[in-house]
Amino acid sequence: MHNTPRQTPEGQFPPPAEEARMLGAVAQALRATGRLSSGQVDVSASNGTVKLQGRVGSYYQKQVAQTAALQLIGNRRLVNEVEVE
Repeated sequence: MHNTPRQTPEGQFPPPAEEARMLGAVAQALRATGRLSSGQVDVSASNGTVKLQGRVGSYYQKQVAQTAALQLIGNRRLVNEVEVE
């Protein structure tokens, strides 16, 4: 919800391979929190924006997901669309 997308000197966003590595790292970090069940939160990226989507049982879990992602996404923008049931 903050962070500006990082662009390369040519004005392009990070290459797909770099985004794929970052998405894998975020997904691993979400699992490592121990606060989220497998599959509760999906992570995607497009044009320098990382998006979290899914459903969790509390606002605390939503915040845990956001904090874990923010630690790894660098200068990318984060959109947290996780819903609390």
